[in-house]
Amino acid sequence: MTVKEILYSAIQKLEKLDIKSAKLDSELLLAHTLGKPKEWLIAHDNDELDEDSRLEFNKALARRMDREPVCYITNKLEFYGLDFFVDNRVLSPRVETELIAEEAIANAPQNSKLIDIGTGSGALAIAIAKHRPDLIITATEVSPLAMQVAKLNAKNILGESNKIIFAMADVWEGVEGKFETIVTNLPYVSEDYKPNMKPEVQKEPSIALFGGKGDGLDLSRKFYDHINEHTTKSSKIYHESDPWQHEDLKVLAAKQGLKPIFEKYLILGFENS
Repeated sequence: MTVKEILYSAIQKLEKLDIKSAKLDSELLLAHTLGKPKEWLIAHDNDELDEDSRLEFNKALARRMDREPVCYITNKLEFYGLDFFVDNRVLSPRVETELIAEEAIANAPQNSKLIDIGTGSGALAIAIAKHRPDLIITATEVSPLAMQVAKLNAKNILGESNKIIFAMADVWEGVEGKFETIVTNLPYVSEDYKPNMKPEVQKEPSIALFGGKGDGLDLSRKFYDHINEHTTKSSKIYHESDPWQHEDLKVLAAKQGLKPIFEKYLILGFENS
């Protein structure tokens, strides 16, 4: 089969499963299988694929048909212009989260301390560190499996320049010191919503998704209950959650003397008032 033929067949199979990104997914999986950039497929659509390549691609396609996210199959996802390793130990970084990195990079004081609570794949902490090597960055995580991925990404992306302090912690437990910038993308999906989630999301680790039952903000309450122990008078906090949760988060933050300074789609920003 040629590149064009195998792509056509794959797209048809994914479309039958109502996978909206069937074409892109097929191209990404084939490019990954062949070790080529996606653009290569266009220029070589009449090239014949050898048997080993076809078998390898069909294995990848079967995983996608089982609704496994593409990034877990290719073990790669771009975040803030950097290529991160991801697998089912971590939540796949969302493009919306890049806004937190952008704000922290732009606003963190020179040579100050920043902490990423619940670092997951390490995407936020590493992206910030790449652009702000002057910062003293701590990244916490409650999942030992996720921490393995975060450390691997720091090694791969930052190399010898990696100065991130990684620490196992459940929100603030065990964390000491104050930070001028705090970023977090704590789990905020309600466990009550689990039956309605897309099949791909259900493949992601529960520990990285669910923030409790009801409003899904149990972890956020723990976060704000102790935040004043770790802030200075000028600290800024950037917090990702679902927009419908923002008003409740503003109430939690206000109880700790924090005022909103930034709100855009999923991201809320606070500072000491």
